Amino acid sequence: MKADEIVKILKESEASFWRITDTRTRGWEFYFIRHSLDQNRSKDIENITVTVFVKSEDGKGMGSATAEMGPDESEEYVRLTVKDLIFQAGLVTDDYYELKSPEDIPAPGDEDIDINKISSDFINTMKDIPETEVTFMNSYEIFVNSVVRRIITSTGIDVTEKYPVSLLETVVNAKDKDHEIEFYKLYDSGTCGKKELQSDILKTFKYGPDRLKATKLPNLGKMDVVFSSEDALRIYEFFKDGLDTSFKYMKYSSFEKGKDIAPESTGDKVTLKTLRYLEGSSQNRITDSEGSLIKDEVLMEAGVPEAFHGATKFSYYMGEKNTFIIGNYEVSGGSYTGQQLLKGPVLECVFFSDFQVDTLTGDLFGEIRLAYLHNEDGTVKSVTGGSISGNVKELMNDMKMSTERVRYDNALIPEYTRLAGVTVTGAE
Repeated sequence: MKADEIVKILKESEASFWRITDTRTRGWEFYFIRHSLDQNRSKDIENITVTVFVKSEDGKGMGSATAEMGPDESEEYVRLTVKDLIFQAGLVTDDYYELKSPEDIPAPGDEDIDINKISSDFINTMKDIPETEVTFMNSYEIFVNSVVRRIITSTGIDVTEKYPVSLLETVVNAKDKDHEIEFYKLYDSGTCGKKELQSDILKTFKYGPDRLKATKLPNLGKMDVVFSSEDALRIYEFFKDGLDTSFKYMKYSSFEKGKDIAPESTGDKVTLKTLRYLEGSSQNRITDSEGSLIKDEVLMEAGVPEAFHGATKFSYYMGEKNTFIIGNYEVSGGSYTGQQLLKGPVLECVFFSDFQVDTLTGDLFGEIRLAYLHNEDGTVKSVTGGSISGNVKELMNDMKMSTERVRYDNALIPEYTRLAGVTVTGAE
């Protein structure tokens, strides 16, 4: 059944409120071994997600349940599914909350997404990567999609958007006469940013020979660490999640409006802003997944929260209006150049086997695959093994950020982030 036909069934049901998300994805997939096309295929998929909300008898609670279905389901199947969802929604209830009402939403562009051109851009970009006998592209896979998403709610929201979503998966090899290693990376994006993409891949090409000759990381105790790769996103997600209404409601976050989160800080302070549009991002949308209008908004100014973001339910509980689920965001640059931040002694971590930041506790941990030890005399040594650990809540008191920034899909962040007092455990 089509979305409009499901709307009719929902209106006739006992659901208190409902939301439909109808998503159609058309795309191309390419699989390369070295630079030879191994196979390619197209796809055209439509998926409909239905969520029903049921108020409790006393009006103080709200339950919800969700199901997915295809566009070819029979009317009988849809009616039975809706009936079952209503039953499920009544089993467990939260405190009552209201769905968003329609806002003054700008008309989305109606131009088609040219997946053929985007695919061609990716393929040509990869073919232009200069390889050597030591470092080369083992394989890569390209996924380019045009998404048409329509959101309809019982409160009157009805918005349709088109946007591109792409993914590049790469395996870079480096070898000498004794060893061969691989670097695996994923690149999420909307369209193909040739300059950014080639720059990052060429960095990986440099990492290959350096990893082959790297020595074991010694025990360094407490020292400064620079993050100059996509892993730095995990650090800034601590701040982004701390501004989420769900974190505030569940008391995971201590952030408060108008109160400096790091009053004792002697370094750079984070300014975080949401963006409706960020060139090259896969998240360039007018509304979020609930149909709420996305805006350009400063959430944190120099370490002081000014606004929160988040889903409808928790925003309602927190008394926050006009919120939305964050898509694109940017962190303003800091006070230092990248060259200044790499002045030794400092450990620059560029590739982890695993790097995590617990956005609830602030704890960070990473197993180092490749790092550069910058010494006071200006010499640089490649090292491997060992790990780093610390806590962002403490480390942000002496955090330094570069003026230069770099985009990783939907996030624009400082290219270099330096934290002082990180625990560095060696592999020796």
